[in-house]
Amino acid sequence: MGWITILIVGAILGWISEAYLVKREYPGQLWGAIIAGIVGAWIGGKYLGVWGWMLSGVNVIGSAIVALILSYVVGLFGEEAAEEKTK
Repeated sequence: MGWITILIVGAILGWISEAYLVKREYPGQLWGAIIAGIVGAWIGGKYLGVWGWMLSGVNVIGSAIVALILSYVVGLFGEEAAEEKTK
């Protein structure tokens, strides 16, 4: 059941990061952001310990923090958005 938590947290925060945090095109667009969020959620849930809100043995707060950070960093490697290229 913990993997379902990781998928949900990672996908939602990857989408939020792509939509609101980074003004560049993600490598892989929306799918790249979601994958980065899921990987970040897995890393955070697995390695940040047993503190905060735990759901099915996964640290949800740690998953959210690492998912947002990793999604943001991956987004920084993307190309500038099309609106910025026309200026």
